[in-house]
Amino acid sequence: MTHPLGLARSAVVSGAYSPIVVFDVAGFSRPDRDTDVQFAVRRGLYDIVFGALDRVEATRTVYYRQDYGDGVLAVLPPTVSARALAESLPIALHAEIRRYNKCASPAARIQLRAVLHVGPVYLDEQGVSGRAVIHAARLSEAQPLRDALAAGGADLVFAASERLYDEVIRDNPMPANMEYRQFVARVKEDEFTAWLTVLGTSIDPMGEISPQLRAVPDPP
Repeated sequence: MTHPLGLARSAVVSGAYSPIVVFDVAGFSRPDRDTDVQFAVRRGLYDIVFGALDRVEATRTVYYRQDYGDGVLAVLPPTVSARALAESLPIALHAEIRRYNKCASPAARIQLRAVLHVGPVYLDEQGVSGRAVIHAARLSEAQPLRDALAAGGADLVFAASERLYDEVIRDNPMPANMEYRQFVARVKEDEFTAWLTVLGTSIDPMGEISPQLRAVPDPP
């Protein structure tokens, strides 16, 4: 098996602006998830991540990944288009989540938080670091993401950082089922603005949660 740092050295250009994706399983340590179920969920998470990134032509041999137990950090090469990821990754993730959940027990069903950010990533002998990596990780922990996922029983809540939204998503049409809402959150000492969309629910969970959410403004 190739060690993740081996992948990192071929995929990460230290200091280069790179797409960063964080994937977190909601409720990983719930009481109904014993060790066997957690192992199944972890296998399912990697099937989802690998399958979705394969769908967007980011094969696992060309990006760095780091395991967090209930989640995964992926840093893609700077040559991977952030626009293509923003357009296709949420759809690919949703398809892979549905594929997995179709055969999963209720306790092993996966709801996923995913975050996409772009920024400079630095590499050393221990792995990756930098403010952009920290920002993506903290964004994945933001309460509005948790609330939106819980409110509608959705499969996926996908968040884009403010920089990514402003520079990539705002002026490019997204699929019709990907309506982004803005939110403000505080995680640890950081307060930030970002954008989220929810896939895999028949209701509008964003209408039931934080008043800090608002619809994307119409273009002038």
